[in-house]
Amino acid sequence: MSTKHTRGPWTNHGRIAQPGLPHSAVAANTLLARVYSEAFGDSEQETANANLIAAAPELLEALQAVVSVADRATVEFDMARAAIAKATGQ
Repeated sequence: MSTKHTRGPWTNHGRIAQPGLPHSAVAANTLLARVYSEAFGDSEQETANANLIAAAPELLEALQAVVSVADRATVEFDMARAAIAKATGQ
């Protein structure tokens, strides 16, 4: 499987207490994302968002594997194929 995104694992390195702009940092070998919450300062939501972003490579790989061995004509598999297409820019 060829990928153009930064290979995983991606890690949520936790909250960075930057003055005025606290955020969580998601990184592989380099910083990939600074993650904030919708409600500025909601550290619980920020952490949940950062964890989801950090899991993205594994989630994509797992979804591709499931679809490759058990692709079916169901709403759930349509959702899986749509998510893969969104993640891969197709």
